[in-house]
Amino acid sequence: MKNTEKANRSIQEAIHLLREKPFESTLVERYFLLDEAWDAVKDLPQPLQLGKGLAYVLSKASLPITPYDMLLGRFDDHVPSAEEQERLDKIWANDPNNNPIVRFNGGHFTIDCETLVNIGIVGYINKTEQKIKKVQAEGAREDVITYLEGMKLTYEAIRDYIGRYGKAALDACQTECAEVCFSLTQNAPQTFREALQLILFIYNIYLVYAGAMVACLNVGRLDVVLLPLYLEDLKNCNLTEEDAGCLIDDFSAKMSLHLGRGEHQMAYLNDDYEQTGWLRNPVYESPGYITIGGHTNENISDNPLSILFAKHIHPLLKNPIYVCRYDNKNEKLWSILSSKVKENASLLLYNDETVIPAHLHIGIDKKDAINYSIHPCNWPDIAGGSKIVGICGAPLPIVVNDALHSVTSLSSMDELYTVIANHYGDLIKQMFSDYRAYYLSNNSSLYDILSLSECISEDCIENAGKSSRERTKYPALYVLLRNIGTAADMLSAVDHLVFKEKKYSLAELIGAADDDFENYADILSDCLKSPKFGKNNDDADAHAVRLMSTLLDVIDEKATNENGVRDIYTLNVTINDSNHLADGKAMNATVDGRRRGAPFTENLSPTVGFSSGVTDVLNSVSKLPFNRIHSGALNIRLSKSVMTDDNGDKIIHALIKSYFNKGGMQLQFSIVDTDELRKAQAAPNEYRDLLVRITGYSANFVDMSKGAQEEFIRREELK
Repeated sequence: MKNTEKANRSIQEAIHLLREKPFESTLVERYFLLDEAWDAVKDLPQPLQLGKGLAYVLSKASLPITPYDMLLGRFDDHVPSAEEQERLDKIWANDPNNNPIVRFNGGHFTIDCETLVNIGIVGYINKTEQKIKKVQAEGAREDVITYLEGMKLTYEAIRDYIGRYGKAALDACQTECAEVCFSLTQNAPQTFREALQLILFIYNIYLVYAGAMVACLNVGRLDVVLLPLYLEDLKNCNLTEEDAGCLIDDFSAKMSLHLGRGEHQMAYLNDDYEQTGWLRNPVYESPGYITIGGHTNENISDNPLSILFAKHIHPLLKNPIYVCRYDNKNEKLWSILSSKVKENASLLLYNDETVIPAHLHIGIDKKDAINYSIHPCNWPDIAGGSKIVGICGAPLPIVVNDALHSVTSLSSMDELYTVIANHYGDLIKQMFSDYRAYYLSNNSSLYDILSLSECISEDCIENAGKSSRERTKYPALYVLLRNIGTAADMLSAVDHLVFKEKKYSLAELIGAADDDFENYADILSDCLKSPKFGKNNDDADAHAVRLMSTLLDVIDEKATNENGVRDIYTLNVTINDSNHLADGKAMNATVDGRRRGAPFTENLSPTVGFSSGVTDVLNSVSKLPFNRIHSGALNIRLSKSVMTDDNGDKIIHALIKSYFNKGGMQLQFSIVDTDELRKAQAAPNEYRDLLVRITGYSANFVDMSKGAQEEFIRREELK
């Protein structure tokens, strides 16, 4: 069987499973083995629970192989029998997420694939052995040695699993796969194929056997990390570009096999919604990310591996999600990516020219800022080792509304912005204080909880045994700046109606909103007619910019100590996942004309129904001070009818280039018509290939709950 045929069969299998896998299918073997291991290790110190527990699981895990596998990494996933389901019910009743093997492996970070590829799993074992000898000679505490022993056992468990898979491949007459596995048990990856295989093993082991609920991962900048091996293989005629593309196809397909059916963020909107669910499969809806493109510390230009990965993005796959980094240089790459957007592929587009300066602004080393990452769902990572130690902030409409209700009168918008700044400062100060008390004090205790995440993070062995303050290069706070559209419209309405036109007093405006505009039809009409963010209106957009700048100034001030030195790393994020629905539902009407319980604007989008086209939206959003914001989501839905002609990809390329060159940060597109969405609701079996973007991942539209479908349709279509 030729590699092209193998790759095609692998991709088709993944596409089929994404659409047809039974909802009841579950990781039966995972649960059984983890439960058995839990009993076997429950009395051990926690680091040994992970190491010995994972060794137990991986020593007994099944090793499925098909004739068309080029990369190995399958696992048991089937509809349980009645007897199996009875056993599963007992396990699930005991909260399997408390299992010490999986409990601390929450994902949501970027694997250190650079070190993984450079030294291999054997290198990790050797380095850990050397570290144990060193700390023993230095008279280290027993808990430090136990921690390192847990790491060593974890690496050995992975190595032995790879060796077992190699023997299974040999028995299945998959000689090349077997040789790759045997090589990985002895050396660092020597070829492009070996490196991809090792990364896939780590990815699958984490998600399928060791990860807790929603343990999603970014596997990093594979186009950069794998480039030397790829070029060496080409030079030595060990690989062709076509064969490498086939391997990428197989890699992508296998990154999709763990997925189940359904969409998690808005599932609660319908009580009778049928989906796989987190209990049946704890990673059923956990996207995997690959990062390509952008600036590099190696000053790579025209990276051929970026081009190859881009060419092999498959628009019918939910996974992997590609984080595509824009640097205004590689026109060929972005021409390909624009064509993939046109095909409705799962892409997140980020602008290096804003995101890198944002990281530099908070004190991240330039090398690490250039290697920034994004993990599901559009949350930022810092290359070099970041740890999220807290989240603070509140939806911006709530911040503005609370500020308005805290005063009896205002003399100017300047006064209102001062009130907002003080209020926001009060919201975040406790978390900043806690950060300093723990991460900047000399009293930080030994962080003796071992996770698989820790084992595949940068400098993990070198830092083993240090205090949490010393172990984490960038302990970071997520600071939330959500729902800018609604907040900006609120400020615009106050400015327009109270101060510029002097049509109402502030009390009248707030009172009408507090009464949900009942018997205040004229005020409601005027609020709705006020300038709105997203229409490229300078007055409304100026409030979005001023509000965001004001709050970023507050964050910078609070993150700077009394000596004038910034000592807190703040990752400022504008995403809200789908919380705009729940937050809006719990909120009274607001002075922009939004009624009680109505959703806030989602992520960076304007208020639904008020934009005048995609160009105006992009112009408005691009004005925001993204040089101090680290991640976010701007959902753009383009009509498929506009994209069907030959110029569709050129239109998209021009939109992306214009938006990013004006200072925009992020884009993600869904190419679909409202009529098509309605038809899909009526005849779901005819539209199983229809994918849409949800925050930072993709969903099969027909597998979404009815409420989630309606929410997606509600968002304004931009033509």
